[in-house]
Formats: sequence, C-alpha cells, structure tokens
Amino acid sequence: MNTKRHTTRDSSKIRVAHIGAGRMGRRWVSVLSKSRIAQLTTIVDHGSGEAQKLAAPIPGCSATQDIESVLRDPSIDAVIVSTPHRNLSEISLAALTAHKHVLCEKPGALTSAEIKHNVDLAKKMKLTYMIGYNHRFHDGLLKARKEYEKGTIGEIVFIRARYGFGGRKGYNTEWRLNPAQSGGGHLIDQGVHMIDLVLSYIGKPQKIEGVRSDTFWKKGSEDNAFVLLQGGKKQTASIHTSLTQWKPMHSFEIYGSKGYLEVQGLGMKYGGSEKLIIGKRAQDFSGEVKEHIVECNSVADDSLVLELEEFVSAIKEKREPSPSPLEAYETLKVVETVYRKNKL
Repeated sequence: MNTKRHTTRDSSKIRVAHIGAGRMGRRWVSVLSKSRIAQLTTIVDHGSGEAQKLAAPIPGCSATQDIESVLRDPSIDAVIVSTPHRNLSEISLAALTAHKHVLCEKPGALTSAEIKHNVDLAKKMKLTYMIGYNHRFHDGLLKARKEYEKGTIGEIVFIRARYGFGGRKGYNTEWRLNPAQSGGGHLIDQGVHMIDLVLSYIGKPQKIEGVRSDTFWKKGSEDNAFVLLQGGKKQTASIHTSLTQWKPMHSFEIYGSKGYLEVQGLGMKYGGSEKLIIGKRAQDFSGEVKEHIVECNSVADDSLVLELEEFVSAIKEKREPSPSPLEAYETLKVVETVYRKNKL
C-alpha cells in the first residue's frame, strides 16, 4: 500500500528518500525529519507497516513498498539505505543506476567486490556514494582526531579498541546473526566500526590476524572476534568486538610516543555518556602522567546529523565524501581475511 501526500519543495534542501524502517532506519528518519539541509519525501519498507507509522507525523512525507517508483521519481535527489546487509549493495547499485546520490549504512555490502563495483559506477555517473560509518562523527572521536593531528600524543605506538554489548532477548533469531543476511556475525555488523576507525589512523594494514568464536549464541556466526592489525610503520592495533559484553561498553585508545587518547562510551547508545581522556607523559619519564578529561556530547544521533552534513556537502561541492567508500572497501577486505583464515 502506498500513502502519498502533497509535498512542497524547499529548493534549499536536497530531497531524500529513506529505504528501510528498522532500528537504524528509525534513527535516520528522526534525524531527517528535523534536518535543515535535507527534506525527507518518502520512506520505503517491504510491508511491515513501519514506514507508514514513521511517515505519518512528518509533513510532506509519504510511505511506500514500491522502491522502483521511488528510484524513477526525478524529484528525488538522493537515497539513504538502512536495510539488512544483504540488500545494501543491490539497492545502492539500483539507486546509482537511477542517477541518485547514495548514503548507504555500513558495511555497505556483503563483499568488498560489491563496494568496488558501486564505487566505479558512482565515479562514472558523477554521483556521490558514501558508506555511513557514523562513529567517525561522534564527538569524542572527532575531538580525539583533532588532538592527534595537533601532535598531542606524538607518533602512534599501538591502538586498543573494544566494543560490545550482550544482545537482547531473541537476538539469536534476528538477521544480524544469520550469515546469509548479514554476511557473518558481530565482526561484520558492529566490529567494522572499530576496523574503520583503526584504519583511519594506521592506513591499509600490512598484517591481519584474527580469531572468532561462537560460544554463547551458537548460530554459526561469531559472537566474539579478536583482530590484530599492523600498519606500515609497525603500529599495532588490537580489536575485540563482542556479543557477550553483558554491560555495554565502547573504548577506543590510541597510545603514542608522547601520551595517549582514550574515548570512553558512545553517548546515550552505550553507557549513557561519552568522554575523551588526554594523557601526557613526562618527557623525561619522571613524575606522574597528567590526564585531562573532556566531557563530550552524549547525543548519539548527532553523529548522524554530522554525517548527513558531510554527505550533502560532498554532493553540492561535487567531491568525494569523507570517509570515502574506498575506505569501507578496505575495511571489508580485513573482515574477509579474518573470515577466510578462521572458519567456525
């Protein structure tokens, strides 16, 4: 069933259709409905009724199950795709083919080859194609990046990244633990955020090792993954992503030659707060390490607001977005290597 209402075009905003009405879709719809730079015109879902519920309170927004009609609509400038992983690449490809700019939720595809194909098509069509790693836009991680770029902690020695929660009742029946729908388990679902962050600091890894296990949820896909990456300058990163972290946590630590940066929490999404700890060692190793704690914005959805701003700016400026989709390609290459070396 389609529900359509008259939409008055605001020429200062790009017109966006959102595809998907699940958990991430609801977050995106909330952000888009209040945006000053994008006008949400349509929500597409496969028939659960959620699209209608989400569209109903938004002026000028319609709901439909017919994705083809949305892609044919010349008034729509861009689509945001928030579906199970198996549909991400196919929908992105169809949207690019229909000459729509695309912001696709992570990981962007089931395979790196699918991302590369879409990257090549977007370049040919002169369209903006972005894969949404919104952790890059969290306040604590943005502030950490600025401190690192200022040289606060010197050269990177190692990175330690930990990210996890305990699932929820019935999680073993959800698509995220079904390899046919998700492409794997927790590593390709939430773990990719940490891989993406690590690679943004150390570049393309020269060494990739990993171990994964299915010890609790027992769905044939990993509920825990441990990954070691080493960059070209021998910077080493350890990553642990977990579905048996009963108390949710998010910790990203960068240790350098002069000190360290640690982002704790992920706003209201994990732990309710977010802060950056800046530690400076004494240059002669005498005395105590001096720490400075910076309280950060805890509104997790503000990361999506900033991500949307980058997407729209890239469209208007006719440039590649940051992060680029080729960075997402490299992230999936890491996942594929770990999966190839570690069969469950």
